[in-house]
Amino acid sequence: MKRLTHWLLAAFLLLTAIPVQAASSPYSEAEEVYWYIMDSHLSKPQAGKVVQGALEAISKQAEQKNMKLTVSPEDDTWPELEQRLIEWQKKGGWDTTTVGIWAIDGMLSTLDDPHSIFFTADELRMFQSDVENQFVGFGFRLRIQNDALIIREIIPNSPAAASVLKRGDQLLKVDQQSLVGKSFEEAYAYLKGKEESEATLTVYRPSESREFVVKLKRALMSLPEAEGQLFTKGSVGYISLETFGSEGAIQFRDKLEEFKRSGKPMNGLIVDLRDNGGGYLSTARDIASLFMEDGLLMYTTNRNGVEVETWVHNGRDIGAPVIILVNSGTASASELLSGALRDHGIAKLVGTKTYGKGSAQQVIPLSEGDALKLTLNEYFTPKHTVVNHIGLEPDMLVEDYAAQVVEALHALKVRAWELSDEDGDTMINGIPFPTVDPLFKQTESGLQIRAQVLAHLLGDQTISEKEYIALTPYLEKHKALKLTIANGVRTLTYSTP
Repeated sequence: MKRLTHWLLAAFLLLTAIPVQAASSPYSEAEEVYWYIMDSHLSKPQAGKVVQGALEAISKQAEQKNMKLTVSPEDDTWPELEQRLIEWQKKGGWDTTTVGIWAIDGMLSTLDDPHSIFFTADELRMFQSDVENQFVGFGFRLRIQNDALIIREIIPNSPAAASVLKRGDQLLKVDQQSLVGKSFEEAYAYLKGKEESEATLTVYRPSESREFVVKLKRALMSLPEAEGQLFTKGSVGYISLETFGSEGAIQFRDKLEEFKRSGKPMNGLIVDLRDNGGGYLSTARDIASLFMEDGLLMYTTNRNGVEVETWVHNGRDIGAPVIILVNSGTASASELLSGALRDHGIAKLVGTKTYGKGSAQQVIPLSEGDALKLTLNEYFTPKHTVVNHIGLEPDMLVEDYAAQVVEALHALKVRAWELSDEDGDTMINGIPFPTVDPLFKQTESGLQIRAQVLAHLLGDQTISEKEYIALTPYLEKHKALKLTIANGVRTLTYSTP
């Protein structure tokens, strides 16, 4: 059930859009972007640098036609840039729209800010759909491991599910563009496309030590933002939040209400924010109100250092201990919520260090139907912890994906366990978690188990750091640890006093 979200959601924190006045220039959108950058971007960029970036971008495009366009260092104002755009457009024979987009991309490239992005009208619609967990894609979700993009889950009834792709496959290329070493946002830019458009993926399968190619068409998919259920043991609730879209808080609240209607007391709650790249600030605030009655959510500062507080009011106490699962894909609004709940003593973090996106963007509509997503603020947790470019360190560092869940349950005083591999998922107390690597592995020397899962299950950190270890010695040593096999499924049970 875990992670029915867009396979790759760019890390962002959206605010409401601000109005814009249309200009009459043939490069009106480029002019709008220029002034928004100069007046509002968090970094307070220099005009000359922004202008030069635009001209250099167009000059590089000209080189592809064996045309030389010399960038003069004296061009450092908008009027000079506009005049050069008019001259170069005629010289190159390009249309004004293309030249304007090149100029915008060049201006944005000078900001050293991957979160400030220009969207065409079509790209804006795709972006908004992503936030709402409606997307066009191939139907797989990725994780970064050792700089490789690895398929960690394949969505049922998707193009990927109908192909030969498997969990654990590594994406090397999309068409002729290499994805090796790319960030989530860079990979997303190359993998996105229109519905029914086709791409050729070059894939490496480590289990077979071979590389192959698969062609897939992108399809439209719509998935829930929040999913969850109660674990079968320990009276602990589990909610995975895929994105902070407009329905995220409502669906999160509904899951909590569902737990209450079960008639079972909820002794703890695990919130899974792994690989959740963010979304709307309002959704983060509304979800925080499900955990605390009143409290400071965050501080934000603008380019002039003005600090503003954002508060939660008229909320409700969650009434149970909370663990938040985080990893390197936990970003923006996910980090905001995690940091706030930890600072208020409501939650602890289990997993690995988060992404480190402590900046807020605003989606600004432009006069011709396109839009600009621009970084305006930096945010800090209630205790003034810096998130941007740093990330949040977990309270309990756990590298293994399944072991993170085991450790979270331990922290919530769970005493009974049932773990198995079913349909490619690792089942932990009745809930499936998609993992790249299986829980068990049969070898010539006997059955092995993922070392870190066993280490966190037994609370024995002396267990080998190898990926897999022999299970039999631990079955002999720990009488409460038992392995059963039924219908070809291995199940490991364990209980503590």
